[in-house]
Amino acid sequence: IGKLLTEIVIYWSVAVIAVLITGISKSGFAGGAGAVAVPLLSLVMSPLQAIALMLPLLIIMDGFSVKLWWGQYNRKLLIALIPASIIGVTIGYATADQLSEDWIRLILGVIAIGFVVMQLLPNKQGSESNKPNAFFGALAGASAGFTSFLAHAGGPPLNMYLLKQSLKRSEFLATAVYFFAAINLFKLYPYIALEQFNKQVLWQGALLIPVALIGVALGKWLQSHLSQKTFLNIIYVLLFGLGCKLLYSALIQLS
Repeated sequence: IGKLLTEIVIYWSVAVIAVLITGISKSGFAGGAGAVAVPLLSLVMSPLQAIALMLPLLIIMDGFSVKLWWGQYNRKLLIALIPASIIGVTIGYATADQLSEDWIRLILGVIAIGFVVMQLLPNKQGSESNKPNAFFGALAGASAGFTSFLAHAGGPPLNMYLLKQSLKRSEFLATAVYFFAAINLFKLYPYIALEQFNKQVLWQGALLIPVALIGVALGKWLQSHLSQKTFLNIIYVLLFGLGCKLLYSALIQLS
């Protein structure tokens, strides 16, 4: 009984931390922090279940974010990005069902480590004469769709594209919010088709809804009480460690 209780406590502690961090990210504070959720949850459940658990919570949080940034998005960029993202989601769906859990853990580990490395690379705002063309927009959208499907971590490819567009901060954030709100809705059917929304995942997700909303409120509070750079540095260290752990565990099992 003691071992079972310990496992339950660890399971729910990890779930609460993952959802809280995602809520903080969805508030507009430390936008990349939400990428830690799926790698963290994958330590205590299968990767596909972790992704399925987070999706309804992300959609709920997206609703609040869309309302917050209503009408401030860049329509032209969304038209370029969203259709391509559907291709990325489709590729993710086609490959997820063919991969074992260990292969998905391996991919998650690579995405987690790659996410941190990409965040550390210098990103400069582009100029009007140095904007990426439609091809790079399509590539960014498809890449974000794929990584979002497998890990809810489409931020790096999207951000690399948007940072070249010389957008105002509000326009940048609103465009990202609307992009992921759309892409998360697109992901619903594939996850249903993969039969990941079982009763256990749904009731656990329902219990975590208040935690998600607390996370959004906490993110707003942190904006005036904690440096975003400090918080993100903590998240990046955690995410890099999780990526290494998933990569190591997967390679051991696959070897």
